[in-house]
Amino acid sequence: MKKTYQLAIVGAGMMVLALSGSALAFHAGGVAHCDGCHSMHNSVDNPVNPGAENSMLTKGLDSSSTCLNCHAGSGGYHIASDDGSNMNAGGDFFWVKTDFTVMVRGNPVVYSGMNTGHSIVAADYTGYTADTTNTTAPGGTYSADLLGCTSCHDAHGQVMDGTKAGNGPISVSGSYGAADPTDGSIHGNYRILGDALYEAGHHDADGFAFSQPAPIARANSYNGYSVDYGSNMSEWCANCHGDFLVGSSTAHKHPAGNAVHLNGYASNYNNYVASGDFTGDALTSYDPLVSFERGVDDGSLLDVTSTAGPDNNSNIMCLTCHRAHASAFQNAGRWDFEVELLAESHALEATDLPATAVPYYKNGAPIDIATEYGPWQRSLCNKCHVQD
Repeated sequence: MKKTYQLAIVGAGMMVLALSGSALAFHAGGVAHCDGCHSMHNSVDNPVNPGAENSMLTKGLDSSSTCLNCHAGSGGYHIASDDGSNMNAGGDFFWVKTDFTVMVRGNPVVYSGMNTGHSIVAADYTGYTADTTNTTAPGGTYSADLLGCTSCHDAHGQVMDGTKAGNGPISVSGSYGAADPTDGSIHGNYRILGDALYEAGHHDADGFAFSQPAPIARANSYNGYSVDYGSNMSEWCANCHGDFLVGSSTAHKHPAGNAVHLNGYASNYNNYVASGDFTGDALTSYDPLVSFERGVDDGSLLDVTSTAGPDNNSNIMCLTCHRAHASAFQNAGRWDFEVELLAESHALEATDLPATAVPYYKNGAPIDIATEYGPWQRSLCNKCHVQD
């Protein structure tokens, strides 16, 4: 029998609070203290959004607004800055609300922020509106006007019985660096992502529920600067973007998923350092800008400090090429898909972006693309395909 979970909408990331001298996570892999996100009565004594109350009694007009009450800002556990300075693995939602201009052959070309990632709806915050280009999820049916933080994150962190994603405690399922599978901590999914049967964003009336369990991955901290991916990321993305999981030649989609192993491409990845440089070593070849899955379904086997490259059983996944939230580039690319030389990436050429905006970064640190790879570096698709 299908299990149905009623989900109160609360924040979707990890917030560290000091309590009795200890650093405790607000979500802790599961439900937080209720009044962190909800107002019991929305009363005169506690006027949360007076005149605009919602049925979930959240401290924001919608789920994303409630999340951004804590997660908007620069640095740390924030995911939506006003200056483009956040460098967590998922990316900064700053980019989806920011248009910028680049001179192309002497003519100004405006790049729309709406094309740089997931356009979350957050009514309490300026610039976060539904995508008007893709009114449903590309490759799927999920409506753009329902898209918010809880479309992907289950803020209560409920784990379905029997799914591989929740077999370990939260310390090894992705949110923290400590890894002791016998420590008795709360079980949970990586980044409290929705599990199988999760009703995305509590839109029960729409009948939209996930069919795939949460992915296996592990992050170094709530900042999520360093991530080691295990398996099932593409399958989980396919809960909304199902058509893109198809990998046959007739479908004209780049293959991705648990069954899409690198095989011989692993040697290319390990040898490739940059355009014209093939001196890489498999023990140190991992590049966070071109991530991959190690092909394991046990989070305790992952190591966020590993620099090792892939082997033949490693997987291509959606996040090999894309950021989960947003990026400085079209289609949430980890690098600019639209230029021949990465040093000429559009976001690097723009003059109307904040000086603090960081288009390229690895593990929470900005990089100068020409210094990191050389001024003639072509697309990082070549990390696997070596066509440069």
